[in-house]
Amino acid sequence: MMITLLAVALALTPVQIPKNFLLTEKAARTPLSEIEKSEVWWRISDKATAPLTLNPCGRKRVSPANRSAVRTILHNTSAPSYSSEQLVIHRSGTAARTALRGLLADARRCRVKPDGKPYSWSDDGKTRWVVAPARIGDEAALMHLMMYDKLNKEWAHLLSGIVVRKGRALILYSGDQESFGYPQKRTVKALRKSAAEMAAKVCALPKVC
Repeated sequence: MMITLLAVALALTPVQIPKNFLLTEKAARTPLSEIEKSEVWWRISDKATAPLTLNPCGRKRVSPANRSAVRTILHNTSAPSYSSEQLVIHRSGTAARTALRGLLADARRCRVKPDGKPYSWSDDGKTRWVVAPARIGDEAALMHLMMYDKLNKEWAHLLSGIVVRKGRALILYSGDQESFGYPQKRTVKALRKSAAEMAAKVCALPKVC
């Protein structure tokens, strides 16, 4: 009985995310030159209430009750381009699974927006989320935000991302086409590579996997 209680207590112990643990973190912390400051912007946050960087319903905040640690890195350039990396350590594997289920439910609930807002530019049609399973970590999904291009009469990628659960961690990578480059297969390959690397790395943190 005592051994079981001790195991549960250890599993619920808050986890600290070490400095420079995320894949883009060293680059994000490197001082920029004066010229770079007008063209590149990094933001690092450990805010526990930060919404997931893949956010179909545009949630402003998330309850920190089931979270142990969060680190979010956002990268913007004057190109313009956007990419992000996020690691969310939950207090249990069950909490992590629930968070992933919630994200996928949001992708269904807010799948289509007729006006495309806030993602697409004015009067350029609707947006939709497309989700496909991926085989990384314990469970994973690729998520694409598509916009209907009225001029070319086709669906175009606005944002692509991946979410992976490994133990009690959720790992997210996302970015637009400018940040990953073309073609779309290159984007998916880059997302899978980063997610697989972090899914292996996160197991170095105590009691996460």
